[in-house]
Amino acid sequence: MKRLKKMAAAICCGLALGLSFNAATTYAATQSTAQEGTTLNLKRSCLILNLTDQNDLPAMDRWLFKEHAIDTVSINGSILSGYATYRALPIPRGGEKYGAYNWRMTEHHWLTDPFSMDNELNQGTGYTEIWSKDYNRMIGNPEHSDKRADWSQQANPNAHSPAFVFTNRRIDDDFKGNQITVNDEPFFRFVIAMKYPDGVSQDDGEKWFYESFIPAMQRQKELLRGFSYKGIEPHVTPFNRIVELWYRDSNAWIRNWVDGKPDIKAPSWAASGQNGMYLTPYKDMVCIFLEEAPERDFLKQGTAYYTDN
Repeated sequence: MKRLKKMAAAICCGLALGLSFNAATTYAATQSTAQEGTTLNLKRSCLILNLTDQNDLPAMDRWLFKEHAIDTVSINGSILSGYATYRALPIPRGGEKYGAYNWRMTEHHWLTDPFSMDNELNQGTGYTEIWSKDYNRMIGNPEHSDKRADWSQQANPNAHSPAFVFTNRRIDDDFKGNQITVNDEPFFRFVIAMKYPDGVSQDDGEKWFYESFIPAMQRQKELLRGFSYKGIEPHVTPFNRIVELWYRDSNAWIRNWVDGKPDIKAPSWAASGQNGMYLTPYKDMVCIFLEEAPERDFLKQGTAYYTDN
């Protein structure tokens, strides 16, 4: 009996020491993370992709879910805090006037920059990524490009390269509906990657954006949520801003952007016949229509690839 009591006392002592050690370790780790958090420069990247030919959809979805997602997590997992992909909704009537893309948008949340701009395909790791055969042709890059999104001129007018934009982790311009919650019905997201036309200075473009575009969006009754991110380094493509505008459904979007246009004051570069943004589609702006939830969150839901039996 005495021996059992000694053993119990030893176990209790060990548990107490273990709990004390764990608490101290947790506290130290929390303090370290908090201190590191003050110097972290968290970034978000938005990659909007279009398929030149919808015939390639099965091949590209298979590549993404079977090979690329696993590659991305294996190679970049230590510097990723978020990784999710959203399948494009059907393009509503008139969407092409705004440069609508048809495949998907993928978001990454980075703890540090993932690659060097001098060699975008080399991420400084032991393995490199698997690329689908004819990848560049299928996603609209020039055929022999070694860039992830190459906006140099090419012969095929139907080939639209990816829009790849890095932004701050948090919203820069929050201009409508910031009190909504996930219980406030589903949303139809109009996501825009944009730049100002050639010859328009960034200062002039930003003046129009803040003094004309945002006030017009705030007046739009059917717009439920509106916000924007500014593009930051690394600048992979010409686009320098991501705008998100949320509506109840595609019909609401059509009413406000096709059958009617928002009362945005025309900028100095405006020309007749332009869309409601006064930007040339597939050049100065591209967009994609999305649901609120991703098709797959690879860090939360995993990268397993299941097929029909």
